[in-house]
Amino acid sequence: MHIRRVLARLGHTVCWVSDPSRGGHAAPGLHASPGFALGTTMSDLLATVGREWDLFLYVEPLGLIPEGIERAPMPTAALLCDVHNDLPSRRRLARFFDHVFLYHRNYLGAFDEHPPGHVHWHPYACDLEVFRPLAVERDLDLAWVGQLFDAGHERGRILAQLRQRWRMNEQRWYLQDEIPAVYSRAKIVVNLPLSDDLNFRVFEAMSCGALLLTRRVANGQELLFEEGRHYAAFADEAELHAKVEYYLTHEEERARIAADGHAEIVRAHRLDTRLTALLETVQADAAPAAPVRRMTQTAIDREYAWLYEYWKSLEAGARLVRSAKTSGRSWIPLLPPVLRTLVRATVR
Repeated sequence: MHIRRVLARLGHTVCWVSDPSRGGHAAPGLHASPGFALGTTMSDLLATVGREWDLFLYVEPLGLIPEGIERAPMPTAALLCDVHNDLPSRRRLARFFDHVFLYHRNYLGAFDEHPPGHVHWHPYACDLEVFRPLAVERDLDLAWVGQLFDAGHERGRILAQLRQRWRMNEQRWYLQDEIPAVYSRAKIVVNLPLSDDLNFRVFEAMSCGALLLTRRVANGQELLFEEGRHYAAFADEAELHAKVEYYLTHEEERARIAADGHAEIVRAHRLDTRLTALLETVQADAAPAAPVRRMTQTAIDREYAWLYEYWKSLEAGARLVRSAKTSGRSWIPLLPPVLRTLVRATVR
């Protein structure tokens, strides 16, 4: 939603295309389209939305990858998230696109099927019209918004300990538009990243003027920001508790780091700046570099068969099999993904 809003604010015409079950709804003020079924072709999509487009941008996990994207008349790009959670699926998704933008710097080298200059680090950033310091009292010592997972997970255990000592926000599911109000009330936002994830919370906390206290991980945060100047960090639970104690009793230092972190966000890590850089990167090299553009039709069909299994779409997978069979293409290798999808849907 924020990406669409900011692109429109920058003066671009934005048409959101999606399967209805994957977030395909209209946003106020944007050129919107109805949801499209998975398996929609690129030619049918373009005939429906009209006009010529300069870029097809897929934003994971929402959006649509139309069949025939390997013949797209415009450059294509993907913005992929959570690579640290499932690298193999993201590598395969990347095959459909000319340019690949990753939120996570540490995985750039794993995307080796594209020519040089077509895989990029694109850290998270916030729409500063949404994520900003609100005029409310910072009456929370600490804030956390995010998944806690099961009772035995590290996050739940650490946060339970923190709640025993300091005042925190209610632990529940928050809508994205609710998060700025929570972080604006917090003196410190604690971040407990999974693995080496450089996540949204890093940027959201500083955008809202709170002190970010995050795990010290070599994930790119040390390149974007300076520890002790823009944010605080910890290596283990003992240091986490010590840093919370320290910054809650050293108000001026906490406020100074929080203010400098916010200023650095405004200077260099705005969503409009990020998206402008993305568009300029694609425009500078619009060569058709997607691996799927170089594949045989048989290989392309297998990529879509995998995609529909990944998206758990029995209907789209079966439609692909019928289309291949009717057209005289190799269709038997496309059956196993459909059958696996059917089994999973039956036994769930």
